[in-house]
Amino acid sequence: MNELTELNERDDDKADKADKALTQSSVSGSPPATDAQNTGRSKGVMAQAMGLLKRYKLVVRIVVLALIAGFLGAGVWRSWSTLSHYQWDMQWGLFLAGFALLVAQELSYAFIWRGILLRMGSRLDVVSSQRIYLGAEFVRYIPGNVWHVITRVLWAEQRGVPKPVGFASMVIELATKITSAALVFAISLFFWPNVGALTSRIDIPHSALVTAGAVLVPLLLLGLYPRLLEAILNFGLKKLGREPIKITLRYLDILLVTLFWMVSWLVAGAGFYLIVDSIAGVALSPVLLALAIGIYSIGWDVGFMAFVTPSGLGFREVAIIFLLTASTLVPNVIIATVIAFVARLLATGAELVCISIAYLIPGAPKQPQTESLQRAQAELR
Repeated sequence: MNELTELNERDDDKADKADKALTQSSVSGSPPATDAQNTGRSKGVMAQAMGLLKRYKLVVRIVVLALIAGFLGAGVWRSWSTLSHYQWDMQWGLFLAGFALLVAQELSYAFIWRGILLRMGSRLDVVSSQRIYLGAEFVRYIPGNVWHVITRVLWAEQRGVPKPVGFASMVIELATKITSAALVFAISLFFWPNVGALTSRIDIPHSALVTAGAVLVPLLLLGLYPRLLEAILNFGLKKLGREPIKITLRYLDILLVTLFWMVSWLVAGAGFYLIVDSIAGVALSPVLLALAIGIYSIGWDVGFMAFVTPSGLGFREVAIIFLLTASTLVPNVIIATVIAFVARLLATGAELVCISIAYLIPGAPKQPQTESLQRAQAELR
C-alpha cells in the first residue's frame, strides 16, 4: 500500500536502541539471544534498511528507472529493423473510444468508494462523492504521496463522514481494488492460448495456466473473508505504526464491492484492447479481449506494488510489454513498448480530465490548509 505507507514514520530511535542493547548483551557474554531479542534485532535491521532506503530514495529511483530504460532500450535496439519497416496505420476512432473507456473507469472509482461508505453507515450523494474523490486525486501529484488521502478524509468529514470511517473505507477500497485486478487476471488465464507462454525459454502449456487460474481464484476470494482480510490489513497497518481497523462489512458486501471493481477493470481493459487494436491492428476476438483485460489489470497491480517509482512508472510498462508479447497479442516487443507507454499517457490523461471537471464544476470543495492537513494526519496516527 504505497499510497498509505507515508502516513507514519517508523520509530527508528527505539529500534536502534533495541539493536544496540542486544549487541552489548552479546559482547558482554550474556546468554544466547531469546526469540524476543532476535525479533528486536531483526526489527533494528529492518529499521536501518528502511532508513537507508528513505535517505537514498531519489538515488534508488534513478537507478531503478535507468535499469528499466536500459532493458527497454535493449529491446528496441534488437527490434529496430522490425520497427523501421512497420506500417503504422492508426485507427483514430478506436483510439478515442479506448480513451473514453479509460475516462469511464476513472469516474467509476467514486461510485465504488461511495458504495463502501454506504455499507459502513455513512452516506454521500453522488455529486459530492465525485467532487471529493476526484478533487483529492489532484493532491496526489504533490510530493509526499499521502496528502490526497488526508484531503479526501477531511472533505468527507465535512459531509458527515467520521475520520476513522473515511480512512477505513480507503483501506478497504485499496484492498478490494488490488484483489479485483488479480482476480480478473486469474480468470483471464483460462483464455491464454497454448503458446511458448510466459517466457521465450520455458514452455507453459495452456493446461498449466488454466490450473493456475483455478487455484488463484478461490484463494483470492478466500482472502476477502472479513476476518481474514481484517487480519491481513491490520498486520500491514501494524507494520506502518497505524491503529488497527475493524471491518464491519459482511462477506457478501465485500464480494459485491470487489465485483464492482472487476466491472471497472472490464471497462478499462476493453479500452486498453481498443487502444491495442488501434495501434497494432489485432483481430476482433473475445479471447484476445479477455487477454487484454487481464494484462491491463495485473499491470496496474504490478505498478502499484512497485513503490520505488512514482505510480509504478516503468514497472507497469514492463509487465504489460512482457505479457503482451508472451500472449502473442502483439507481434513484437517494440510494438508492445509503444502500446504500454501510450496506455500510460492515456490513463494519466483520463485522470486529469476527470480531475479538471471536478475542480471546474460549481461547488467543488476548497483545498484544505496545510495546518488542517497536518492536524488530520496526527489524529489518524
